[in-house]
Amino acid sequence: MNRFLIASLATGVFAATAFAADLPSRRSPPPPATPAQFSNVPLMASRSYDWSGFYAGLNAGYGWNTSNWSSNATPAAFASSSMTAKGIIAGGQVGYNYQMNNVVVGLEGRGQYSGAKTTAPCAVAAGATCSTQQKWLADISGRLGYASDRALVYVSGGYAFTNYTFTQTQPTPIVTWSPAARSGWTAGAGIEYAVTNNLIYGLEYKYYDFGTKASVSNTTPSTNIKLSEKENVILARLSYKFGGPSSVTARY
Repeated sequence: MNRFLIASLATGVFAATAFAADLPSRRSPPPPATPAQFSNVPLMASRSYDWSGFYAGLNAGYGWNTSNWSSNATPAAFASSSMTAKGIIAGGQVGYNYQMNNVVVGLEGRGQYSGAKTTAPCAVAAGATCSTQQKWLADISGRLGYASDRALVYVSGGYAFTNYTFTQTQPTPIVTWSPAARSGWTAGAGIEYAVTNNLIYGLEYKYYDFGTKASVSNTTPSTNIKLSEKENVILARLSYKFGGPSSVTARY
């Protein structure tokens, strides 16, 4: 009898447990996930500016040139003299940038009109007045920069070309020395900011060194002198970057 009761009770308990397991749960649903629980899920970063691409634009500024005149004869036929030519510089630039993370490398070509000129006493002859006038200025430079979204700071350096006229205006007759075409090197630094996806404003400084070269006068007998040219230029720039939306998307 006892065994029969115990077996009946066990069977009833087992059946009740199985039935309860099939009933819907009355517990409250779990709370919604908090932002912290998503901390390990990859997120999309805000879109940042991409400097890669071709561009072209205009520039304008101011240049000042140091022109040193000296005798190429031994012993020297006259004492050395120096003058500073100043004036407006304006022209255009074309180039290409390529961005790798925050590093931007590029190549740029530039050509400019130059209004730098001066007239000053010189030592070429007794009571002489001489002039130095630059006609144009150009260079091909590599660029290396660091980008922070739409801002770019960079350094540059490359090969430069220019054309001068060197003239003794007094006493007459007028004497001109040639050749006036020069080549040398340039180095500089600048900053640019992309106001829109395509328009880029900038400010740049460049130093030019065209070395010291012998020049021969157009008179008879000719006068052989040495002319040394160095120049500083500050420019404001406006460039148009070609292409569609200039942005990249990074992942954290």
